[in-house]
Amino acid sequence: MTTLRRIVAIAGLAALSLTGTLAATAADAPSEARFLDLINQERTSDSLAALTVYSDLVDDAQSHTDTMLSQNTLFHNPNLGSVTTGWYALGENVGYGYGVDSLHEAFMDSPGHRANVLGDYNYVGIGVSNESDGTMWVTVVFMKGPNGLADSPAADLDPTPSDNTIGFVNPSSGEWHLQDQNGAVTTFYYGNPGDYPVIGDWNCDGVDTPGLYRQSDGYVYLRNSNTQGIADVRFFFGNPGDVPLAGDFNGDGCDTISIYRPVNGTVYVINRLGSEDGGLGAAEFSYVFGQPIDVAFTGDFDNDGIDEVGLFHPDTGTVTFRSGHEANASTSSMTFGQWSDKVVAGDWNGDGNATVAAFRPSDRQIHLSSSEVDTLGTVSVSGTASDWYPVSGNFYLK
Repeated sequence: MTTLRRIVAIAGLAALSLTGTLAATAADAPSEARFLDLINQERTSDSLAALTVYSDLVDDAQSHTDTMLSQNTLFHNPNLGSVTTGWYALGENVGYGYGVDSLHEAFMDSPGHRANVLGDYNYVGIGVSNESDGTMWVTVVFMKGPNGLADSPAADLDPTPSDNTIGFVNPSSGEWHLQDQNGAVTTFYYGNPGDYPVIGDWNCDGVDTPGLYRQSDGYVYLRNSNTQGIADVRFFFGNPGDVPLAGDFNGDGCDTISIYRPVNGTVYVINRLGSEDGGLGAAEFSYVFGQPIDVAFTGDFDNDGIDEVGLFHPDTGTVTFRSGHEANASTSSMTFGQWSDKVVAGDWNGDGNATVAAFRPSDRQIHLSSSEVDTLGTVSVSGTASDWYPVSGNFYLK
């Protein structure tokens, strides 16, 4: 076994060859979809055909992953040859670590595992399971078989709905309540009293998960799953008292933590995450935007794939949007909200444009803006404590 402890561990290559037949579907979770996307990016860049997901392989990959996790042992499936019928060749990669991208990188750095990713295969099955501490276990089964067994192309694998939902965080207890598009709620604890909650897609898998900013020391704590546990990523950035801004500020599909400094009304943007308790250093760029009383938030307000910064002015009950991060970026304003509102932004209808919503403690309701005009609708959230923070994202709860 090759071991890269803390980042990943992967087991030595397994491969077989023979013949047989079968039938098809797609992997059904964002982590599996991300693995497949990375594998097929490698294959495409090497002028190889993309792999197609095959249901028989998915079932056995998931079963083997669950077995490894339950035994806390990394090993290849000793019965790989019987996972399905009709195959000409089979291969398998297995590993565990702290995120899809780091595991994929470890596979590509290992000659045997890389050979499987770029091998003479046309089907794949991927099974992922996560421990409560965020450790990810994965099995990838590769197969060469007859054409026409499966119809699901890689590009169709992202099952995540595009519209965002709103969750709530109790700042005094670290209790999180996240709701999916069907109204189902997941509840868990994460963080210490007084931590500033944020939500973002930290590992680029399409799912928004919790983050915390400890304003007393500028420490950032991020998780890669919507579950209770310890931070998967931790580092420090900024000064005590700064306000975290989560978003994709360069359009690469990955969220990072930037900051708004109320004392001087300045936004500091950085497009990478730290690790191992280290610091990020200076921001990549900064600009003055707003006043100390203003409350900053983020969203993609112009459907360009890049998150911009907005400000809520509680003294006037208005919102100002910035068109970009350039020094000469234009701004626009709208009348929205009351002084006590807590404002968030999200794509509520899946059209690619973020608009604002306000949690109003006086009536415990979310007031939604359907566009950047003073048009309000209300969604009742009765029972939610008035001092809780609203957070918005695509949580993909199962």
